[in-house]
Amino acid sequence: MDCREQALKLLSFSDRTEREMRKRLAEKGFDETDIDETLDFLTEYSYIDDRRYAAKYAADSVKLKGHGPGRIRAGLLQKGVSRDIVDETIDEMETDPREQLDAAMERRFANADLSNPKERNRIFSYFARRGYSPHDIWGAINGRSAFEDIDDNFEE
Repeated sequence: MDCREQALKLLSFSDRTEREMRKRLAEKGFDETDIDETLDFLTEYSYIDDRRYAAKYAADSVKLKGHGPGRIRAGLLQKGVSRDIVDETIDEMETDPREQLDAAMERRFANADLSNPKERNRIFSYFARRGYSPHDIWGAINGRSAFEDIDDNFEE
């Protein structure tokens, strides 16, 4: 199987970034010249498009996993998408992190005792691991502008 056939076979399983495809083809033993030619072909015919990949990744991460902008940014950078494309993707996201947080708070923590500092910190940690900013998280928890009385949000 030649390099182009192998690349098309890999794409039949899932979409990939240019860096991921380059790495997979190198692992299969193809030389750099063949890989470069194959990536040129794949890019020319839009089989590989890092912008499209980033937009789909961001939408799926929000919808299916509840991830915030920070987690999406880290995932895309790890997959080799350029920083410029990642920044554009995050800026163009159609969802507002505060709305996502409010919906998740209602769904997951509707019965939480928000007057308990330990419970508030647990909820904060949950959302922080999913890539939301502290400002947005505390705003959702407090139901008001974040960082007002921030000292009340942290345990000693």
